[in-house]
Amino acid sequence: MKQVNVSKLIKKYTSGWISLSSDQKKVIAHGKSLQTVLKRLKELGNPSGYLIKATKDYSYYN
Repeated sequence: MKQVNVSKLIKKYTSGWISLSSDQKKVIAHGKSLQTVLKRLKELGNPSGYLIKATKDYSYYN
């Protein structure tokens, strides 16, 4: 699997939770709490993807 650098995609999210699409090319949902993101994902039909805790430093996502 090719490694994807998502740091540029998610750098504006500094707190809360983020859901990325399974191809890691777009943010599906974001929110202050995990519950908020899960609720939004359910509304969207539970698309597959990844959940990430937002942080101020994404240097380790390179």
